Amino acid sequence: MSTDKRALESIYEEYYLPMKAHVRRRFGSLVSAEDIAQDVFLKLLSCGEQPYIEYPASWLYTMADNRAKDVLRASHHEAELSDRLAAPFDLYETIVNAQTRRALETLEEDVRYILYLHYWEGYSLREIAEETGIGYANVRAKVSRAYQKLKKIL
Repeated sequence: MSTDKRALESIYEEYYLPMKAHVRRRFGSLVSAEDIAQDVFLKLLSCGEQPYIEYPASWLYTMADNRAKDVLRASHHEAELSDRLAAPFDLYETIVNAQTRRALETLEEDVRYILYLHYWEGYSLREIAEETGIGYANVRAKVSRAYQKLKKIL
């Protein structure tokens, strides 16, 4: 087995699942995250002479984003894409039940955002801690307390 092939296998093993999660979080159900990730790795494999990529994660995520945008353009979802990427997070649009909406309004804004990321966007508590700069234990405690408070209200 050549060194290039081992390097590609290593990159695939390290980045395939995180890239799928990235596409799923960023584009939701507008595209198939698995198809996008596979397309990116096929593109990498199809490069005859393997290019030197100084920052493989950056290259892969950029390729995934660009491929997802191409798929969306081809399927006439540009308006949905720009709305999804440009709109600030709006938890209330995803909740239809007025009673649930009122219960969520009793929580602090940062806690509502954490719940949004965890339950609606599918982030793990560790990912939320990294993204928000809040410690993992604090994120876990906030989610737990919020859940208990919502349970009492609802």
